[in-house]
Amino acid sequence: MNEALDPARDSANEALAQCRYAYPDEIVHAVARATCVIKATELLRPVLPFPDLLDQENALRKSLAEQVQARNLSLLERNAQITKFHAKMLAEEQSRLPTNPEAAAKVSVAATQWRLSNPDGCATLGGNRANCY
Repeated sequence: MNEALDPARDSANEALAQCRYAYPDEIVHAVARATCVIKATELLRPVLPFPDLLDQENALRKSLAEQVQARNLSLLERNAQITKFHAKMLAEEQSRLPTNPEAAAKVSVAATQWRLSNPDGCATLGGNRANCY
């Protein structure tokens, strides 16, 4: 699929950029920023083969944000946990795809972008990078 023709990806990218801009302090604004990111990633649900995996990741995102804002969890630990969980969700998706050809056919550029989000580099400081959800 042509990236220029993937409105879900473009809308999600714009919404995520707005979250980073509106809530620049990842500790003080952790809950508001996570809520914004969750809303932004909801735009990807229709193009993901298994949206329940995004739901699981977003539930963790919300929980971790609450802990960060309460200062019970460091931002570095939050980043490491979401990165690790994201990798686990990708492995789960890969295990499901061979048994569900309809879902495999549904994969779009936006779904691929979600897959590429939260790489190991997101576990370091600087989670403002565009590819870190």
